[in-house]
Order: sequence, then structure tokens, then C-alpha cells
Amino acid sequence: MRWLLRRHGYYCPTILKDCIEYAKRCQDCQKHGSVQHVPAEPMNPIVKAWPFKGWAMDVIGQIYPESSKGHKYILVATDFFTKWVEAVPLKKVTQAEVLEFIEKTIIHRFGLPESIMTDRGTDFMGEAVQAAARSWGVRMVQSTPYNPQSNGQAEASNKVIKGILGKMIENNPKEWHSLLSNTLWAYRTSRRSGTGTTPFALTYGHDAVLPLEISVRSLRVARHGEWSNDEYNQAMAQELDDLDEVRLDALDKLKAQKEMVARAYDKRTKAKSFGVGDLVWKTILPIGSKDPKFGKWSPTWEGPFLIHQILGKGAYKLSDRNGRVHDAPINARFLKKYYPTAWEMMEK
Repeated sequence: MRWLLRRHGYYCPTILKDCIEYAKRCQDCQKHGSVQHVPAEPMNPIVKAWPFKGWAMDVIGQIYPESSKGHKYILVATDFFTKWVEAVPLKKVTQAEVLEFIEKTIIHRFGLPESIMTDRGTDFMGEAVQAAARSWGVRMVQSTPYNPQSNGQAEASNKVIKGILGKMIENNPKEWHSLLSNTLWAYRTSRRSGTGTTPFALTYGHDAVLPLEISVRSLRVARHGEWSNDEYNQAMAQELDDLDEVRLDALDKLKAQKEMVARAYDKRTKAKSFGVGDLVWKTILPIGSKDPKFGKWSPTWEGPFLIHQILGKGAYKLSDRNGRVHDAPINARFLKKYYPTAWEMMEK
């Protein structure tokens, strides 16, 4: 553009800047621009300092093929500190199923947590679940839509569980529901890199006795059989005394790992920030959606919208120009600045 203007004899000291500003205001260019895939905010790692204070919950599914008993989903919850995982197979996911899982599997076994993090699924956001959480004093924390990184613990657990389960069901895929308990056992008794030990050990104070240790008679099993009652009680008491130290060591390792991951994550960050009242484009979600009218030539952005509220940690609430506020928040990486046309500038 600058080259053509100069060729035709036009010149001004700010010609390059003016050409860039003019190009930025092209509506079609803005609508069809590429979507930023790198994070727009630094990582905010979640570290709970003690077992079972915070859980990450998610649903795996819809699973195909469904189990021989009609199960299509797996409801999974992971403790942020110990990495202990609980999961149940479900035929359908409803608020009643979620409430039963929270009450019987989490609260009745591990006590009331401080918080439970979920996505914004209707079964987690429903009034019955929210009312029950308020009555228990449990804070329900929701991630922003289409941004699974904000519930990274749940996503990480889901990936491992699916990987373990997939290796077990190769010969009979419809029996995956009966192998879920074996999968959880394998997960709980495997060393997690973040804590440097197993979820079982962080929960109970010692590693689980595996069936193999009975058949080959491991050293600890053999020694337990030789101990007197007093020696055994003394050893168990010592193990309990050491548990706090083990957990503090695991907490240090967990913090160090989170900091290392955050540093690597933050290097990829391309910061975006907006103020209340700013005009923005919003990515058409889910990414890759096609308008039947335009097909392959569908735009990737829609708008403009107004920033209605800043929620923090890269989350915003939008409103239409007519004042209608959107219910769901959105992450900054799905937003970009709106550049008004020359006519809009003149109208102002």
C-alpha cells in the first residue's frame, strides 16, 4: 500500500503508520484473521497444601462402544495434593448422579473439601448441585468454556486413566466398566512425578502391599511375619510419625514441579488485556465451526462485543452493543481488539 502511494507521488511523514492503521481496520481481514493458539495469560498453578482440600472433577465420554451394561461415561475426581483418583461408570450424567458421587465418594470417605473445580457443564452448573455445595460450604470453581488448560489436573488424570484402561480392554472393549477398579488401583499405586511418591502412600502413610509381594514374599512382607506384636505396633507408629514429613516433602516437590511447568508455559504466553468498555472480536466457538451459508469460507471471528466485566486470570464477561450480558465467561485467548472502520470513527 505504501509502495503504491509513493509510486503515484503521494507522501507524508507518517505514511507507513497510516497504512498499517488503515489495514487493521479492514472488517473482512479482522473477521477472517487467525486464532491465537498460545496462552494469553501466565499460568496460575493450583497447589493445595494438604490432602483432600481440593478436587478437580470432570467427565470422560461419550465412550464408544458403551459397556455391556450400558455405561457411556466415567465421572472422575482427582485430589490436588495426593493425586488420589476416584471414578465411577455412568449410563448418563445428571445432577443427581453428580451429587451422589460428591456425597458418597468424596465427602463420606475423605471429608468436606474446600473447593471442587469443574468445567461449565450443565450437570455441574445446575441449581441442585450449586445449592448442595452452598449447604456443605464447598466452593464450586468453574473453568472458562473451551479452555481445558484451566482445569489441567482433571485433564491430566483423564488422559492417564484412558491410557491405562485402553491397554486393559483390548480383547473385550465392552467390559471396560468392570476393569475401572483395576485401573484406579494401578493409578493409585504408581509413583506420580509431581509428588515423588504414590497417591496410596500419601493417603495412608505407606505403600500398598501388592499381590506380587505375597507370591514372591518381598522383604517387608517377610519381616512383618517375623515381628512380635510390640515390634509391629512400634513400626506402624513410627510410620505414622513420619507421614507428616513425607507429605511436606511431597508438597515441596509439587511446588517445584508446578513452578518449572509454569516457567515453560509462560515463555509461550502472548499477553492480552482489555478494559471494561473495550470493543473486541470473539472467536466463533468451537474453533473450526462452519457457517452453512459460507462453508469453507466461514469467518473465524464474530462481533464486535463490549468487555462487560473483568473476572481476573484472563477471564472476561462480554455484552452485546445493546447491553445483553453473556452468561458464560470467556478466556482472553479467544478475544482480540476490534478496530473500528473510518465511518465508525467519524460517527464518534
